[in-house]
Amino acid sequence: MTTFTKTTAAMIAATILLAPAAHADDADVDTDWTGGHPLPEGTEVPHEPGYGSAWRMYDVIKFGDPNFRNSEVRGVRVIGDFKADQMLCSMNFKGGVGSCYVDGQQVTDLGWAKGGKLVTADAKIAPFTPIIRAFASLEHRLSSSAS
Repeated sequence: MTTFTKTTAAMIAATILLAPAAHADDADVDTDWTGGHPLPEGTEVPHEPGYGSAWRMYDVIKFGDPNFRNSEVRGVRVIGDFKADQMLCSMNFKGGVGSCYVDGQQVTDLGWAKGGKLVTADAKIAPFTPIIRAFASLEHRLSSSAS
């Protein structure tokens, strides 16, 4: 029994020493599990979010950014011309990021790619939605990060 106790104590000590530390400084306490930030005071929303949902601001990761395909970096991936750094999206507490809006108009949803939700607010890109969705879906299915 003494050997078992010593072995267990050694395993617990090793686990504590080797476990990565979570620093409160590194984490944004206002960011939810989907990467959404609280809305600034007075932000107008297109409609009520519904049961189990809320409106959140998401960081924009533009096509060409080195983090565009990095699934560890939270945010909405945007293809095409878009000037802002954040985008208004609905968030469901179970389902994650929902539809996104710019100036009260819903943006074109291009599906999910390796990095995350893919959208465009550019009218020049919108006609190519079926083609982009097909490639994004294929990339998502073939990526090792997709489950």
